[in-house]
Amino acid sequence: MPDTPNPTGRLVVVDPYSSGSVLARRAAELHGLDAVAVLTPGTLPAALRASYPAGDFAAEVPFTDVATTAAAVEALCGGRPRHLICGSEPGVEAYDALAEHWGLRPNSGPSEPRRDKFLMQARLKEAGVPYIPHHLGTDTESIVAWCAGSGLDRYVLKPVKSFATDGVFFCADLDEVRAACELLFARSDLSGVPITEILVEERLVGPEFVVDSVSLDGEAFVVDMFRYEKETVDGNPVYRAMASVDVGEHPEVVAYVERALAALGIDNGPAHSELILTADGPVLIETGARMHGGLGPKLVEASSSHSLIDLTLASRVAPAEFLERTRVRPTLRRGVVECFLFAPTAGVLTANRIAERCGGLDSFLFDTCAQVPGDRIEKTVDLITSYGRVVLAHEDPDVLARDTEYVLALDRSGGLIEVRPED
Repeated sequence: MPDTPNPTGRLVVVDPYSSGSVLARRAAELHGLDAVAVLTPGTLPAALRASYPAGDFAAEVPFTDVATTAAAVEALCGGRPRHLICGSEPGVEAYDALAEHWGLRPNSGPSEPRRDKFLMQARLKEAGVPYIPHHLGTDTESIVAWCAGSGLDRYVLKPVKSFATDGVFFCADLDEVRAACELLFARSDLSGVPITEILVEERLVGPEFVVDSVSLDGEAFVVDMFRYEKETVDGNPVYRAMASVDVGEHPEVVAYVERALAALGIDNGPAHSELILTADGPVLIETGARMHGGLGPKLVEASSSHSLIDLTLASRVAPAEFLERTRVRPTLRRGVVECFLFAPTAGVLTANRIAERCGGLDSFLFDTCAQVPGDRIEKTVDLITSYGRVVLAHEDPDVLARDTEYVLALDRSGGLIEVRPED
């Protein structure tokens, strides 16, 4: 491996999907960098694969093993690349391995607890950070037996490497636990890997928050905070709305996230942490060592004094700039809400009235619903199968609350789209 980085300064992005798809273009705009994509193997959903902007990259390399992949990247860059960043959840472990190999501000400790949700909770426990009571099972009967003897009355089951709410089940009794196990063990996770292990946890009670942070050399800076509203569809938790929260409103959440990131060794770059604010304080559901997925970073741009995208890049590309920008705590310029739209059944779209009925709202910012009659719509059972978003933003919280309820009420009543069910 060369002792000096490539003087032309290429950025390597591992799995530039979802929100990570913006990183190459933004790096070119802000820092004059071109980019190489490293793509990990796996069978990802079509919607996630479609988010990859191949035209923004000078080249792409399939990830096989660290040595082979590093050699291929170095051949493209004329030596060790200067900058490396993780674009989305499937690439976390490959990113960690390459960062360690090249000495590009790697995270500390083992990589697995930053991806495996069972190991994540175990690591919190070891570090003395509040965690969720949990169990790892490899067969249905052992999982049911653990639940029966746990003393708990509500459970969450998920694949150990779940993301985008894939394969997450809320269960209220042992029959529901058994049914969820049988469904999960019969399928693969969102990355296309057969499910052989299931994480079982206590279902915590309290409001759910997501916290986005960016770290540099072990110092975490919380950039933004949102509160989730979810509903349950066929036992699966599904996002319904995500509303911005001023970071200064919950210092206890900020302090907890800093402890969790330290325990997990997320020392450099972005992290996306989801937690429950219980009666006893915050408890982590999970953390992703990458940016908020989907529209999250765009919502931060629309509402906050700080840019999650730009800080993420600065932490990897321009550390001095990062330190300068993070001297001041972020504040909300206006509130923003992302409304997640539900399709109650799969079928063919016969009418799309979203622009007509939402576009004139005082807080309307944009929507992602370009479907036209004749397009196929999936039943909404998780984040990936939500058919679209309506995003609202306004300085007046009363206006924002009114418009949010209007959009969600229309969606629940079938007033935004019409779908002809499949035969």
